[in-house]
Amino acid sequence: MISVSAFAQKDPFSTIEKRISADLQTGINDVFLAKKITKDLIKLKADGSWTDINYADAQYDPLKRIKEMATAYIRPANKFYGNQEIYGAITTSLQNWLDRNPKNKNWWYNDIFYPQAIGQTLILMRNGKTQLPVELEKVLIQRMVRKLKVGDGANTSDEALHYLYRACLTQNKNTLDSAAKYLFEPIAVEDGKEGVQVDGSYYQHGKQQAIASYGRVFAGNSVNAAYYLRDTEYALPKAQLHILVSYLKDTFLKTIRGSFYDFNVRGRGISRQDSLNAHVSGMVNKIKMFNRENSAYWEASTWRTSHQKPANYQIEPSNTVYWKSGYTRQVRPQYTFSVQTASVRTLRTERGNNENVLGKFLSDGATNIQRSGSEYANIMPLWEWDKIPGTTTRDYTDDKGATIKKEWGIPGTTKFVGGVSDGVYGASAYDLDFDSVQAKKAWFFFDKEVICLGAGINSASSQVITTTINQSWLRGKVIEDKSFLLHDSIGYFFPAGGDVKVTQQNQVGNWYRINQFQEKKEVSGKVFKSWFNHGVQPHDASYAYVVVPDIGAAAMQKYPLDAIKVIQNTKAIQAVMHNRLSIMQVVFYQAGELSYDDIIVKVDKPCIIQVKDLNAINPLIFIADPTQENSKVRIEIKTPKLKSSKIITCNLPVGALAGSTLKYNISN
Repeated sequence: MISVSAFAQKDPFSTIEKRISADLQTGINDVFLAKKITKDLIKLKADGSWTDINYADAQYDPLKRIKEMATAYIRPANKFYGNQEIYGAITTSLQNWLDRNPKNKNWWYNDIFYPQAIGQTLILMRNGKTQLPVELEKVLIQRMVRKLKVGDGANTSDEALHYLYRACLTQNKNTLDSAAKYLFEPIAVEDGKEGVQVDGSYYQHGKQQAIASYGRVFAGNSVNAAYYLRDTEYALPKAQLHILVSYLKDTFLKTIRGSFYDFNVRGRGISRQDSLNAHVSGMVNKIKMFNRENSAYWEASTWRTSHQKPANYQIEPSNTVYWKSGYTRQVRPQYTFSVQTASVRTLRTERGNNENVLGKFLSDGATNIQRSGSEYANIMPLWEWDKIPGTTTRDYTDDKGATIKKEWGIPGTTKFVGGVSDGVYGASAYDLDFDSVQAKKAWFFFDKEVICLGAGINSASSQVITTTINQSWLRGKVIEDKSFLLHDSIGYFFPAGGDVKVTQQNQVGNWYRINQFQEKKEVSGKVFKSWFNHGVQPHDASYAYVVVPDIGAAAMQKYPLDAIKVIQNTKAIQAVMHNRLSIMQVVFYQAGELSYDDIIVKVDKPCIIQVKDLNAINPLIFIADPTQENSKVRIEIKTPKLKSSKIITCNLPVGALAGSTLKYNISN
């Protein structure tokens, strides 16, 4: 280790370049790669251009194809290793690229992908049997030069990555200094700015939750940079390493169930084919090289996400409210359940570059329920987009009502958005007022159950108003009963009844209707869909359903629902008692009082409260202010074991921590 480190310090350029080259070749299937190149060569013209590429709108190709040829050319295991025809194709197509100098309407291709792809190709060719012509390489390196957009989160690290490539190719210390600085610059926590937030979530394009969209780019680039620069004078500083590791462990990797992302964290990328496929094992394996103290965690994550172990392998129970981003996630070995919302403090899930065309309601309490992880994988072109799971919306005659008409930066509409959490249990709420629909929506998270309540549902629109319970791939038999529904090992109980609709039928669509960069080819599949019908112009309508993942038909028939009590479900208060856990959770949308048996809770301001150990001498109170406006809340509480009612003045977190949970011990 000492000799390797000493060598790296002495000659960082060649060390880093070798690491990059080796990384670019990780996971290569030489047989598959050779077959693809053979097909591509048929379309390559003598001038170095491809017959099937529109150079007026060049995207990933042709540079992707050139890089693939370079990869094959330098690999002894590939049939094209050292092949002169391939070498000629590489040089000719690179020269053609230089001569054409194509530009894309999307700046990302011009400033990020193109220089990255050129840099990767040049680094690969440095290891080939025959080097590229000196002048050709020199001009290509010049073509890589771009001005860094400093302070642009994941985009900054994306651009700094091709600075690193250029530094290695030119052995220029100033360029390497800049690359290292700006590769690591986004690894910081600055309240309200793009990047990692104080609650562990991630912002991009303003105050928009982007945990596994731009946050995935940030994570990948940061890990690559730390991996390439380890054991050199440019190694990632410890303070920033802590931020990166915390983001990966406590946020990013927890959004993956099995090998699939939670759709709530993919942003507008939800509209891309295979966007929920989480290919992270390579990234996680790199982390182990510079963060060995968490090796067991990284190992378990690799096994889960690569199908070597089941989706529940070494999963620890957790409940997390990301008060900065309006995102709540409940993780149990048996399931993952998340909710995405938006407030006046944040931006709704964006439409941009004509991606996510129909995602209008993704920020209105969308619920992601996963067991295997693949429940929603590639279902998006088939979705009825005004019935996104968990949302309360107008039921339009077609999907045009779900169209996001404005690109980028649409803010939320209400203040009361957030949740309370002790790290294991919690409750979240969303005061919906969007698209001429109002509702108070709340979710109460326990171990086996998630209770979903809605109240004060009102609309003056001409459409039927619905609340969607789920819309996922149809798998196996659907069992319907008057009081419950069972599908794909997920049970749904309806303690207050309601007009519940269920379909299990073929749905048809195409990717282009949600993303105009995708194919228009028709796709179809069988979809399970269930929703509450609240009728036209409902007045103070409500719903209640209990989600119980990991359950079978026999257990549904005898499930102990009496352990759960919906105490109140109105537009003023929504409250649930879990008798077995001795936990009560209450959403106060306004100052008020809740009375149940020998328990009284009274507050003087809106808040969400969780009371634990209700039958103990010293119960615990957890409180949060979803409006993020109040510095104090006065609570009066009486429980069975308290000798008298207690009055607590809660000094709530403010500033960057406003909206986070505060804990109070109540003593006799």
